[in-house]
Amino acid sequence: MTHFDNMNTIVNQFFDNLPKSYVAYCDYIAHNIVGNLKANDTERLLASVSRPKYDLTESGGFASTKKTIEVEDLNGRKYRVTVEEVK
Repeated sequence: MTHFDNMNTIVNQFFDNLPKSYVAYCDYIAHNIVGNLKANDTERLLASVSRPKYDLTESGGFASTKKTIEVEDLNGRKYRVTVEEVK
């Protein structure tokens, strides 16, 4: 076995033994909601649509995959759209 083959085996074994993680698509869904709200407001009823905000801890770390979008209509009424993983 060559040095490269040996290293390749070690690296593969390392990654094969890592815990499997599952992808949550909260970012993708939230960005699609923002894009569609902005693109499809043909009646021009929305004054603003925020970028998705992350759910952070006080120290700035990720608390969860939850994303929040703030929306305001022309009358000044505010709405909150939340995208979060259901476990």
